[in-house]
Amino acid sequence: MSTEQGMDFIGDEEFYQTIVIGGGQAGLAVGQILASQGKNFIILDKNPRTGNTWRNRWESLRLFTPSQFDGLPGMPFPKSKNYFPTKDEVADYLEEYTRYFNLPVRYNVKIESLSHNGQNFQILAGSARFTARNVIIATGPYQLPQTPAFGRDLDAGILQFHSSEYRNIEQIPAKSVLIVGAGNSGAEIALEMARAGKQVWLAGRDVGRVPANSPLGKIFDGQLVWWLMTHLLTKSTPIGRKMAANIAHHGAALGRTNRDEIGRAGVILTPRMSGVKSGKPQLEDGRILPAEAVIWATGFLPDYRWINLPIFDEHGYPIHSLGVISNFPGLYFLGLFFQTGLSSSLLGGVGKDAAYIATQIPLTA
Repeated sequence: MSTEQGMDFIGDEEFYQTIVIGGGQAGLAVGQILASQGKNFIILDKNPRTGNTWRNRWESLRLFTPSQFDGLPGMPFPKSKNYFPTKDEVADYLEEYTRYFNLPVRYNVKIESLSHNGQNFQILAGSARFTARNVIIATGPYQLPQTPAFGRDLDAGILQFHSSEYRNIEQIPAKSVLIVGAGNSGAEIALEMARAGKQVWLAGRDVGRVPANSPLGKIFDGQLVWWLMTHLLTKSTPIGRKMAANIAHHGAALGRTNRDEIGRAGVILTPRMSGVKSGKPQLEDGRILPAEAVIWATGFLPDYRWINLPIFDEHGYPIHSLGVISNFPGLYFLGLFFQTGLSSSLLGGVGKDAAYIATQIPLTA
């Protein structure tokens, strides 16, 4: 299917039965399934090239899951078992996936608004206008970088930025660095800093660990842990629902490292940062740290301001059931954190949710 194949027009609007917003792993996964079913659709992506979201992350980043669990529907990840792919290898894989299945991706399309006219969904993107019976929002969980308000009270001489802006160690001339947030990003950056000889504090609670890169995680080439992630740690089980609530408040468990390894590397593990005193970072236990730089590994907030529909809770998250928006038939989300389970936002887990969403869309308009 080519980019323009199956396109119709209503006035000066392009019409498709289904429009997928977002050309990352979630959008491509559901696109492959829609294409295999012969459905009329297009994928709209704000980036100029598939995989750019991964290419623009920090240079040393690797996946937290091994390659045998990193494939999208119809194409295994092209690396040996128990290999943790780099971010550029992921980007190249997504680009090859798009090419291999000839997915209809339209690039450089920045969506400005999504609305509903009582019959169809309407999408505006600059001078382009689209209409669809169904819309799948697959824009991913990393949207609006979140930093605490008290960050503005830090001394102007303290370098600070969000982890989403971090690329490599050369960005940090400071010798002492506080990383706020002890999830996967904070932990991995802290290790990199410590191994480069910097004094590093990592502030945040213990978020636990999913032992993908441990002796337990490698039993049966990781099949046991992956089964737990995809079948037990889901919204259909009590333990899964408890984990989902915990992640919502405290972040996801560590994937490739653990706090013992972080401590052995020389990182000083501390309680959470609670505020600023005399321009310096202050911890919950009252300590004031002489950090010369602060990296906020404090996660992201949802940013759906472009969606003009009453489908969100008080925190800005979509109200859904397994990705289906019940009060707007034809509207779906894909790739959300814990959408159906722990693996929902992972490269190798999104395909399961994509298959479910695809079955909700009728064969004909």
